Amino acid sequence: MIFAFLSTFIQAFADVFYKKSLVYGIWSRAHELATYNMGLLLLIYFLSTGFSLLAVPLMAFFVIWLVIVIDSLRQPLMQQVYREEKISVIMPYLNLSKIFIISASFFIFQDVSLISFIITLITVGIIIGASVDLKTLKLPRNFSKILSVEILRATAWLIGAWIIVTYSEIIFLNLYVVLGLLYMIVLTYFTQQYWDLKSAPLKFWTDRFLSSLWWISWFLSLIVIKNLWLSIWILLGFIWIWVTLLFSYILLWDKPSKKDIVLTITVSLLVWAGFYFK
Repeated sequence: MIFAFLSTFIQAFADVFYKKSLVYGIWSRAHELATYNMGLLLLIYFLSTGFSLLAVPLMAFFVIWLVIVIDSLRQPLMQQVYREEKISVIMPYLNLSKIFIISASFFIFQDVSLISFIITLITVGIIIGASVDLKTLKLPRNFSKILSVEILRATAWLIGAWIIVTYSEIIFLNLYVVLGLLYMIVLTYFTQQYWDLKSAPLKFWTDRFLSSLWWISWFLSLIVIKNLWLSIWILLGFIWIWVTLLFSYILLWDKPSKKDIVLTITVSLLVWAGFYFK
């Protein structure tokens, strides 16, 4: 359980510096490529302990490749949302991926009760209802992008969880680093965004390095999923939301509005209730 709490705090810290690193005008593919430094350090560590890519089952390559492609579709949208919105504004909506996972568990895995599923539908309704501008009756400009990001995130986690449970979190992490790095190098080259990295200021590299600590958080999350499954990881994810709000207030002076706080509390309690009746 200590890994779960440690992952939560590291992820919250990394999220704030991810937000800070988006102000330097680095395009999306180059921006993601710059975060693989920490991933490579983890890969080198596991290779030094005897891990071999040659021993990885072929099926794992195909599945993790699919996860990488899904993540590559999500990353530009997520960057745009983080760049244009305050963390305190988007935090309540980052519960959506957890809600989608609950829904998938109801329809696909059938390990979630009807009560949990109904609570999930109510939660989605509250999130959408709270997003509507009562004067114009329109959703926020980035709501569709947030929705797309969360659907893609939930899809990637559901697929990745199969690899983690079937094989191991170490295989998932290392294969993701290798295939993801190669894929991102190709995308950065063909979009010619690598020029952005050559002219990036030192402050960008500092912020991006601190945000790349999410690799460590991510690996700890894989361990939690491997041993406790997705449900516990999702529950602990709500701690991450509140810690992120705290760090964003301390480091970015991002003060959440009363509406954001109330919405975050309401959605968190509802999803907790959903898992209580699971």
